[in-house]
Amino acid sequence: MFFLFAVIASYGQKYDYRVGYLGFFDNREYDNIYAFDQTMFGSRIRAEAGATIDGQNRFAAGIDYLYEFGSKNELIAPDIVLYFNGSHNRFDYALGALPRYGRINMPLALLTDTLNYYRPNIEGIYLEYKGDVLRHNLWIDWTGRRSESTRESFTIGLSGSIDKGAFVYRHHMVINHLAHTMPMAPGASLRDNIGYTMVAGVDLTSLTGLDTLTFTTGVLGSNDRLRGVYDFQPKLGLISELEVGFKGFGLHGVVYRGENQLVTSGDKSYTADLFTRGDVYYQIKKKSIESRLQFSYQFLPDATEMSILLIIRISIDGIFKRQTSN
Repeated sequence: MFFLFAVIASYGQKYDYRVGYLGFFDNREYDNIYAFDQTMFGSRIRAEAGATIDGQNRFAAGIDYLYEFGSKNELIAPDIVLYFNGSHNRFDYALGALPRYGRINMPLALLTDTLNYYRPNIEGIYLEYKGDVLRHNLWIDWTGRRSESTRESFTIGLSGSIDKGAFVYRHHMVINHLAHTMPMAPGASLRDNIGYTMVAGVDLTSLTGLDTLTFTTGVLGSNDRLRGVYDFQPKLGLISELEVGFKGFGLHGVVYRGENQLVTSGDKSYTADLFTRGDVYYQIKKKSIESRLQFSYQFLPDATEMSILLIIRISIDGIFKRQTSN
């Protein structure tokens, strides 16, 4: 690895480093048939060293380590960070095991937020286009390499947005594929699972004294198949979201009404045919630190639930040294 960095630096610009910390306390007091209660409490530390070749192409390597409080005798192996990231015109692309945070932002109905605690990396490919009005990404996360004990699995995702004046449009999709072990386990069925949202709305922030004021509404759908057991079973419903923010204080509300969704990578509360959630929070965002204290309330057909979230993120980036080409 050190030889590779030396070769890259002889042609290029700089060595750099990125160090990050994530502290989380997520207490979910759930008692219903849709989701189970749990308390997630721990810290992550990430460190990577990188080498940039020409200002646009970067190679990085490092580790990301999780320690869950109270688990001294259950230590978890660190996640490897190892990726190439490049850009050209309005396109950004990456290959390897790269940080998820800051790249993927999907509705909880499609992708649960606990991935930031327990699976901080995308292990695969990430592509993104950044236009003035249109933005779009496509990624694949290889979540299981086929072996005698592990079923082959991957998730494909995409997100797109259009922002033109006060008009906003968003679409998201995830495709979850769960295959077999090697050799195949008797009785196991291959699973194909799809979830998607398409919403449109208004961004009225510029017309108010608020920091954020957006409203969107549209459809949430899913389709699930167990090969040899049942064919695709489509589900559809309506979802609306409101986001209000002012001087760090915020309110995020979601209302879903429709068929019982089944997205294997998403929040299980959406398996209810009626679901309302309100998040009240205060957040601080500075150059190197982010923090958020949030109280969430969920209203389900047979239950009202509450959760408390505290997140602290610290990011420190720097340069070891610069070199110029001879």
